Amino acid sequence: MSSIPYINIHTHPLHKEADSITVQNIFPGDGFAAFSGRNFYSVGLHPWHLGTKNQNNEAMQMVEEALEFDHVIFVGEAGLDKINGGDFIEQQRVFEAHAVMAEEYECPLIIHCVKAMNEVVELRNKMNPVLPWIMHGYNGSLEFTKQLEEKGFLFSFGKNLFRENSKAVKSFKYLPLNKIFFETDELDSDVDAIYEQAASLKELPIEKLKEAVWKNFNQIENSLIPGRI
Repeated sequence: MSSIPYINIHTHPLHKEADSITVQNIFPGDGFAAFSGRNFYSVGLHPWHLGTKNQNNEAMQMVEEALEFDHVIFVGEAGLDKINGGDFIEQQRVFEAHAVMAEEYECPLIIHCVKAMNEVVELRNKMNPVLPWIMHGYNGSLEFTKQLEEKGFLFSFGKNLFRENSKAVKSFKYLPLNKIFFETDELDSDVDAIYEQAASLKELPIEKLKEAVWKNFNQIENSLIPGRI
């Protein structure tokens, strides 16, 4: 590989960028595009899409089946949402099931969290997971960020880095490079713009930022081996 690629750790639209590695989020039952070594996947039941308990169990079975594929490397996005999610007790049950699968299949967990940070931390304390938990689209306060960092969470940043004086910007500036990732989420754009903004905020050369995130990605993703990409 001639240069370090960008890493887009969470995207919904399919991105095929020559200089990037993407992790596309798909839902239970969705199909995969042809695997090229650069388009990995995450699979999970989003809290916005919960149905009945039986429907959720069927969806979780499909998540587990998808995790049998080598190019499905993350569980999620899954999590808790007190604003737009359904029954909160069922949300918690389904989220815990994702966390169990993440450990069983040795895949990092991508977390959607809205107004439920305490409950996510409580589950982490209960489970004491070995695999990384990554807060996606992170926009938490600096106070929460410090607490989550101490608990071993990792953080993925996206469009909120463009909001001047946002909680995301303050948290991003505080965090060390070995705790961060970047994502486009639902944006139909390339991840290099996120990196450029992040490098400006950290006052770092963009190549140093790419190197740090590439190292982070390799540390959590055991299926990446020399020559595979």
